[in-house]
Amino acid sequence: MTEGWSRSIDVLLVFTGLFSAVLTTFIIQSYQLMLPEATDTTNALLIQLINLQFNGTNPAVLASTGKSTNRQIHWVNGLWFAALACSLSTALISMLAKQWLEAYVPNVSGSPRHRAHQRQARFMYLEAWRVPEIIYALPLLLHVALLLFFAGLVVLLWSVDLAITLATWAIVTFAYMFYFASIAVPLFYPECPYQHPLTDHLRMWIFSDSTVPRSPPIHSYSRRGRFAEEPVKAIYDARASDATFEDIIDATALAWLFNKSTDHDVVSVALQAIAGLPRDFSALRILRDAGALPLIEQGFQSCFHKDTTVDLQWHLADPESAQLYCRAWMKLTRGTAEQWPLDIVEPLWMLQDLDNKHPDVAAIASCAVASSSFDSHMSQWELLAYLARHTAGEIHLSQTSQCCILDSISECFVRWEMPLAVIEDTAIRAVPVLLRMLHLTEDLPNSKARSAAALALYIVTCDGTADLGLYMNEERRRGGYCELMIQSLSAIVKTPTRFGVQDALMDIVGLELARLASPVVAQSERFSQTLRVIARTSLSTLYAEGRIAQGIVPDSILADVFQLLFPPAFLSQAQQSVFVTTLVETLETSSHPGITNWAVRLLEVLLSRCSLAVSQAFVESNGISAVVRAARRDDSKRLQIDSLRTVCAFIASTAHEYKVTSVSQVALDTHLDVLFQSDFFDTLCSIVASRRWWLFEVSGHWLPAIVELCQIRPNAKVWQNVLKTFKEFAERNVGEEGYSDTLRHLDDIRKIANQDTRMPEAVGWISPLSTPSADNKDISGELDASSE
Repeated sequence: MTEGWSRSIDVLLVFTGLFSAVLTTFIIQSYQLMLPEATDTTNALLIQLINLQFNGTNPAVLASTGKSTNRQIHWVNGLWFAALACSLSTALISMLAKQWLEAYVPNVSGSPRHRAHQRQARFMYLEAWRVPEIIYALPLLLHVALLLFFAGLVVLLWSVDLAITLATWAIVTFAYMFYFASIAVPLFYPECPYQHPLTDHLRMWIFSDSTVPRSPPIHSYSRRGRFAEEPVKAIYDARASDATFEDIIDATALAWLFNKSTDHDVVSVALQAIAGLPRDFSALRILRDAGALPLIEQGFQSCFHKDTTVDLQWHLADPESAQLYCRAWMKLTRGTAEQWPLDIVEPLWMLQDLDNKHPDVAAIASCAVASSSFDSHMSQWELLAYLARHTAGEIHLSQTSQCCILDSISECFVRWEMPLAVIEDTAIRAVPVLLRMLHLTEDLPNSKARSAAALALYIVTCDGTADLGLYMNEERRRGGYCELMIQSLSAIVKTPTRFGVQDALMDIVGLELARLASPVVAQSERFSQTLRVIARTSLSTLYAEGRIAQGIVPDSILADVFQLLFPPAFLSQAQQSVFVTTLVETLETSSHPGITNWAVRLLEVLLSRCSLAVSQAFVESNGISAVVRAARRDDSKRLQIDSLRTVCAFIASTAHEYKVTSVSQVALDTHLDVLFQSDFFDTLCSIVASRRWWLFEVSGHWLPAIVELCQIRPNAKVWQNVLKTFKEFAERNVGEEGYSDTLRHLDDIRKIANQDTRMPEAVGWISPLSTPSADNKDISGELDASSE
């Protein structure tokens, strides 16, 4: 291109030099006629003398004749000077254009893609700044100069000889009629050989009808708005998004290659490169407008040889190239109603049979079939079969093939219009496969296949409500990974039988959902309250079932799970019992501070006003000793407070059961025996005596439960030590708010413990218990808030 322009400019410069030299010779002669001469004064005086002699008749005629000749000379010089200006201007602009072309082709270092970007960017800027139009206009400027020269020549000869003037006028007229005809005729007959640089531009400006024959254009970013947009044919269309400048460069570079190059290999590589464009490529319309789709179909067909001699069968010649053409076709047609051509559907089916020799090729061919047959569920089941074989280790698929299959499954579910029974059956097939895909990529958190599997799982489990247009970008997929996974996995936990998920797969669900607890806890402001409740409910169910426990998930993740579970979601009584038992087992075996702290706090909530079955599960799992050991083995003030609160919550629940039931007295007595045989009271007294505590914590949480316990077991030997310890504690907090409540609780314990020992321990009536004041409740609420 640049060499052709440079050669045409060289020809223009030669012609401009010759024409300017010839024109200058004419101008030198004509310009002399405009200058005044010495004989003109003498002639004027003679004319005046003759006028006096002949009464002014003949001189007037002579004067008028001289005036007309002077006007013609001015016109001639004006036209020829204008022609000279046009000629020299052509030479000036031609030299500038030569410099532009020299700057257009510098040596650029870097990778091939970088060099291609630089070349394509320069080419687009060259078109945007109208450099081709300027170069094409240079001959026109010279043609105008030639026309002005001919016009001046005719004016010069007009008063000299009419015959010569008419002959010259006829020749010039014919020449320029032919000139304008050579420009106009190709506008209506594109096959005419009278091509002119101005013709293509005039055709685009004059004819807006798309029926006018023209070669497929390559649109730059400044001209794409002239052409009508294609109608939307599907739910979403990635090509309808605003194209970025980088994508426009890539698209126009590829379109320039397969439209301008005459090398078949270059064209093939350019078309196959479309397969490697990213999922969110925004300039696919440029490639479609440039005619890439029919060329891709032709390239796919060229990968096969059709034997027309005997059996009319297709024979595969290049499977890898056929795979790339399939991916490029899907890239350009994704989100549209485009169908695979029927005349080449047989070789596409042939590729599907290569699952043993070329599994990637067969998988991509199956994706192409599924993308153009949304009315058949068998093609989608075929994709699931490939993923199932890959997860089972029977075949190995590349990450590109995995992503292609997963994206095809997502698109099929979004665009499906199938009976509900077929969709449910497909979901039962799809969910186990997708869960195994997630498990297979658990050590690859940044894998594109993992994010694609998460999106597909969300679409299958959440009734296909996802907008695929929002998840074309890989960064956006990863950004919404946690939200998608929480919703999809929670749907599975809620109704596992609906999706065909059983024990082994439920373990995968539990592990994947537990891993999501860490980002939810660390970035709580990012997740809505509704999503946090969904995650808490599902995790509570899984933990109660024992699918999330120490040894199954890392300690750091389990600590985040416990933090997210606080407070635990609504659970049935059976689930609460299992939950408590599992928490106690975790508390006994774990030394992780986060697990210990949140396990104790969860037990406190679960044991508050709990049923007999829950308290019995706590006792039978040796929960009292586990909580007391947690308080003694760690010097954390927060953990000691939570541990004592947990045991006091258990005491309050047991006392409540004494009040409302008379059937389970034996079991309740057993619970209390375990409590009094434990180290709880020794630990309580040592903790109270060891440091300064919030007075409202003692009077609002600990002492009320101890008073209730004293009413049930007034003859226990521990009350004397308890009274002594708490009395010394009260003496250290004399005058503080809540001090009177503390003394009142201690006085109640002293009175109850000094009662007649003959009073039965399990009485039907117990004196009203002291309740903490409103101030105590407020302070305890502030304590809970501070611990949070």
